Amino acid sequence: MGMFDRLTFEDGLEIEFPDIGTDPLEITWQTKSIARHQPMLDNYKITAEGHLVKEEVDYEYVPEEDRRYYDEETEEFESPIMELAGSRKKIHQGWSDMVYHGIFEFHKTIDGHYVSLEAKFTDGQLVDITPND
Repeated sequence: MGMFDRLTFEDGLEIEFPDIGTDPLEITWQTKSIARHQPMLDNYKITAEGHLVKEEVDYEYVPEEDRRYYDEETEEFESPIMELAGSRKKIHQGWSDMVYHGIFEFHKTIDGHYVSLEAKFTDGQLVDITPND
């Protein structure tokens, strides 16, 4: 399965979606094909104006005693892996326009059915969403 990125759509986007049996704007989709690198759980969205934007973030160190698996009685973690869990907190810094040009696939399992769609962008503008056959 591996890592993936997340994709959402803003309300007000005026583009026709294939019939998938539910409102596609209410779904958080998965994709592995937006970025030119391995997916890293980055957040993307398509704005109401049809632009692909990426969430910009910084990371903040979380003190050991504030982490989920820290044992206050023993003042340590059960394992080194548990020590790493929650050691950094994502801080939202805004959104940057990708000025995307090309096609990428995104997907989700909806009511037990795998739905795969493609978004086509021309010079930074979403122009079409089609089934990925």
